Amino acid sequence: MTEMIVAVHGASGTQGSRIARRLRAAGHRIRPLDSRSADLTDTAALLRAYDGADAVVVQLPQVFDPVAVAQAEAVLTALGKADVPRAVFNPGMPLPPAPVGAPFVDARVLLGDRLPERVDRASVVGPAGPYLENLLQPWSVRRLRERGELAYPLPPQAPVPWATLDDLGDVVAAVLADARPPARLVVSGPEPVTGDRLAAAVAAATGLPVGYTQVDPAEYGRLIEPVMGAAAAAGIAGIYAQSAAAPPPPIPDGLLRPGTTTVEEWAARSDWTA
Repeated sequence: MTEMIVAVHGASGTQGSRIARRLRAAGHRIRPLDSRSADLTDTAALLRAYDGADAVVVQLPQVFDPVAVAQAEAVLTALGKADVPRAVFNPGMPLPPAPVGAPFVDARVLLGDRLPERVDRASVVGPAGPYLENLLQPWSVRRLRERGELAYPLPPQAPVPWATLDDLGDVVAAVLADARPPARLVVSGPEPVTGDRLAAAVAAATGLPVGYTQVDPAEYGRLIEPVMGAAAAAGIAGIYAQSAAAPPPPIPDGLLRPGTTTVEEWAARSDWTA
């Protein structure tokens, strides 16, 4: 594989760091971008950040007010002006087919739809469902260790296409190596997993008694708020509430890329001491 300079938005964050690690393992040089090096509302700053890059991996921050859409528009403008030959966008969530009236979601729909207009070899690579790494966030691990509950706003018996960030990073690396990359790919685990199986995997990994508990989106937001703040907690709770009311459409044939990491393997190698 030819070495590339890959500018990675959010390379120090939960999602970006895993993707950057996978790209380094594939032989690429990573140019980490954060709010200091690439203000997402400043097209000139983005142009400087993209200068000389062979590819850009875009991940938008967790912003829930209208500036999220302005950030997506600035990234699109900068990618077009910088003449970046390749770009991959990870929306970090299943994308609806059209805007829904929530800036966090609509910014991602906008960027996914318009990216091919600005970059010759553009791909949207995101998860089919939630990331398993969501269960490693401080609010989740605290609840697990204090109450023995794996709490999430999804039913315990519903098979869910959980994805791991490592598997997504592998797909991003493969897309960047592809001479004719696909426009869209959706990454999942090897098979859909129920909440009860998740709890059993975590119990085996930690040696603790663990049960899966479905919480409603509002309660999940209250768990998040002490860590992420009221605005982010309300925004995330709203997304889960909206998803429950209008589940995403089925994934079209040919777009799904099942990963290789089972939930048992993932739980066994994860740090549950946070």
